[in-house]
Amino acid sequence: MIKVRSLLAPLLVLGGGVVLFTTAYPARADFALKPNDRVVFYGDSITEQRLYTTFVETFAVTRFPKLPVTFVHSGWGGDRVSGGGGGPIDTRLQRDVLAYNPTVMTIMLGMNDAAYRAFDQGIFDTYANGYVSILDKVKAGAPNVRFTVIQPSAYDDVTRAPADYPGGYNGVLRRYSDFVKKTGDERKLTVADLNTPVVDMLKKANATDPALAQKIIADRVHPGPGGHLIMAEGLLEAWDAPAVVTDVTIDAKSKKVAKAENTSVSGLQVGKTVTWTQNDAALPFPLDTKDPAVALAIKSSDFIEKLNQEPLKVTGLAEARYVLNIDGEEVGEFGREELAQGVNLATLDTPMMDQARDVHRLTIKHNDQHWNRWRDIQMRLQGRSAAVDAALPPLLKALDAEEDATVAEQRATAQPKPHKFELAPTAPGGKGANLALRKTYVVSDPNVFNYGYGALTDGSFSAVDNHTFATGDKDTFPKTATIDLGEASKINQVLVGMPPHGSTKTVKVSISTDGQKFAEVGSFVFPYAAERRRTFRFPTATARYVRLTYPDHYPDEAGYNKNFSFTSEVEVYGPAG
Repeated sequence: MIKVRSLLAPLLVLGGGVVLFTTAYPARADFALKPNDRVVFYGDSITEQRLYTTFVETFAVTRFPKLPVTFVHSGWGGDRVSGGGGGPIDTRLQRDVLAYNPTVMTIMLGMNDAAYRAFDQGIFDTYANGYVSILDKVKAGAPNVRFTVIQPSAYDDVTRAPADYPGGYNGVLRRYSDFVKKTGDERKLTVADLNTPVVDMLKKANATDPALAQKIIADRVHPGPGGHLIMAEGLLEAWDAPAVVTDVTIDAKSKKVAKAENTSVSGLQVGKTVTWTQNDAALPFPLDTKDPAVALAIKSSDFIEKLNQEPLKVTGLAEARYVLNIDGEEVGEFGREELAQGVNLATLDTPMMDQARDVHRLTIKHNDQHWNRWRDIQMRLQGRSAAVDAALPPLLKALDAEEDATVAEQRATAQPKPHKFELAPTAPGGKGANLALRKTYVVSDPNVFNYGYGALTDGSFSAVDNHTFATGDKDTFPKTATIDLGEASKINQVLVGMPPHGSTKTVKVSISTDGQKFAEVGSFVFPYAAERRRTFRFPTATARYVRLTYPDHYPDEAGYNKNFSFTSEVEVYGPAG
């Protein structure tokens, strides 16, 4: 089975357990970005990674979907205050900053400037003078620009032994950081510390799992997504980013909406089930805990508490346990006490999270487009000849128009949508054993690549190859996988898991007693390339065969040929007892 390279970076989605709401960090109304701001991120290879920058952009777009702001990412690997591979500093500033008429510019330099050695006063003075010169030159070219000066990101002296000089290399960077803060304070600029939060996180992560903690900044210089996430938190904190996505409290006993922050709640109905409609003004930030290093970074930080709170609290419920459905999709099962205390929806797979994930995909796409326009076209062709220079401006303009169209799609995707919520009591007595465990199945388009043999019913939702089922890659749909339970059984639930790769879209579930006549009991459109589990509930019926039908696929490839249909696991249940 041959993988294809995805055009998009992996999307960030949180899985795992419920995180309860905390009121420690209330929402703030004084976010630093204003309507029609044009933000330019400037820096070296750590900015060039386009991780903390795209996280910050996605946060702004999802938390403030009606705020018109544009973002340009102008990091260049190896850069110092004097410039680097992209040219001397004057060229870099004119071409990669001032050309975009910024109203906001972030600057993070220092990792290369300090020269990976013990503190040297002469090297430091060069940095200090060059840094001030950058501020002055940009201010002269863009008098109304608002600077955010960023204290240099961390060199990992936590998970590995520091160099044999006072404070290690991060200690040297801290002296550079002190200069950046002093300069920012003197000039009344916004100052963001992207060093201290990462070091604090690394200390906690190292105490928990030293080997895994080393992977957060594998080369000690360039963080992976987990490290960049905490860096993004540092920048967002400096910008007074709000913690709260929405905050809803419903009193089921009095049949009233007690609180609705950053959302409108309508149509509350309280009976055996509790239903209402929400039209939220923001989306959660999409996190990813499937990467163990990212999960450890999140666990070792306060990102969720400070920046991703979407509490739903329902008090006065009569039954012991409830299933929460949003837009007909099961989000989770919770106890009455959990719901009374509050559940943080921002940590769960919800339709709102799917929407945020789509926004981030478009954030990555437009940044890739800008990168290609800038580094692959402009930088390669500019100055080649008079004829090429004459032809270049209209080409760049056309490429800018393509990126603008993606940004417009990103903003449209982020706009609020109404969502129907339902809390329904779970069936008394619970459910029985998994009737599909290790049962055989027949596939209409068998996989001939020895991929995931037996994985449809092997008892594991793991997304790795040997635990994930896939059909063949014939361009013929629909495709089916039919499980034989071995004998006719009473069933009322089918749980279907989807891995975070592949282009599988719709899955239909049907049941049969004889393997010939099937009755459909549910259908669901899974989000694109997202790990998800869906429970199909239906009135108890007798069946021996359970069939999954794959009628279609998404048009884009996500790691594999789009004609493969994937499923991580199928479980079948009946009533307990």
